[in-house]
Amino acid sequence: MWALTLGVVAQFCGGALAQAPEASPKAKAQVRSQPKPQTSDGARLYFLREKGVISTGVGIKINGQQVGSVAKGTYFSVNRPPGRYRITCVNPMSMDYESEIQIEAGRTYYFGIGRPQVSAPGQNLVNQALAGSSGQQMRSTSPQMPANAAAGFYQIDAAEGAAIVSQMKPQ
Repeated sequence: MWALTLGVVAQFCGGALAQAPEASPKAKAQVRSQPKPQTSDGARLYFLREKGVISTGVGIKINGQQVGSVAKGTYFSVNRPPGRYRITCVNPMSMDYESEIQIEAGRTYYFGIGRPQVSAPGQNLVNQALAGSSGQQMRSTSPQMPANAAAGFYQIDAAEGAAIVSQMKPQ
């Protein structure tokens, strides 16, 4: 009886698989460009650099440990368990920029790297156009950092961040 049942199931499943349409190249590309899901006990953090006048890479540290770097048009991601973290933007030509973040399990976060906005409004617009990032500038851990750092952090909304990352190259 088991052999008959297994034979029927195999016949049915095999026929269904044979009739399944092949995914189009466009559909395959969309699947590849989607962010990988994070585990339920951790969070995924994306670091990205949309623009940049100078294409020097900017290093990223989490709690003092180097986790990667981004150059113009690239991103990378890391997984972390929930908790409070200090993230640092390391630029070899200026002061580091640090921010503190609280992350929750099961969420995805996007951090853009851009020029800190500390100048007059007109200059901030120029800086944003040349080397800015989407999102909201994150507060630094020191009042001196924004004025003395060439790169700082911007927190980007998850939906906007996913759309931006889908058009960028992984580092």
